[in-house]
Amino acid sequence: MGPGGRAASSSIDPQLRNARSGDSVAVAGLLGELGYPTSAGQAAERIATIEGDPATHLIVAEVEGDVAGFVALHVQNLVERDEPGCEVAGLVVGKRFRRQGIGEALMEAVESEARRRGGTHLVLNTAHRRADAHAFYEALGYEHTGRRYMKEL
Repeated sequence: MGPGGRAASSSIDPQLRNARSGDSVAVAGLLGELGYPTSAGQAAERIATIEGDPATHLIVAEVEGDVAGFVALHVQNLVERDEPGCEVAGLVVGKRFRRQGIGEALMEAVESEARRRGGTHLVLNTAHRRADAHAFYEALGYEHTGRRYMKEL
């Protein structure tokens, strides 16, 4: 493993930008890789909703014209803190782009955006089965602090 928990391989410099409706096919594909099957139409609707929601921010990483990954930030008012609560609402890098520094670049961008919005902490959720993701986040300085529970409504 190289610095930051990445395998030793060459890093590339992705272009980071806000997601737009034309990214829907790529975003749908990335969501599928993450285990959330999504149609391009569904992704387009979600991107449009996010564009109209000041509490949510969706950043994509583009490499040579291809959307290689994305990260989403959600900001909310908290009862337990004066500062806004900032959460990584999703991170994925496409399989063919992994271990090239793109995930780290996306996390740096989302951390910057969270700070810009007044956040002092950034939280995220990851499934128990994603040991590679756990190692990635820990290499970036995140610590395991609790459990998440969910109930279908």
